[in-house]
Amino acid sequence: MAYQLRCDSCDLDREFADWADANRYASDHEAEFTEHWVSIHDLQHA
Repeated sequence: MAYQLRCDSCDLDREFADWADANRYASDHEAEFTEHWVSIHDLQHA
């Protein structure tokens, strides 16, 4: 499966093959930039 991260406050637009990796990266991004909200999109169901 493929997952895409998108941030509501910057130009983050990145794909991951594994949900756990996508979730970890999203959490790290939100921890570093506390005003940002990252969504994870399942590209298989897009």
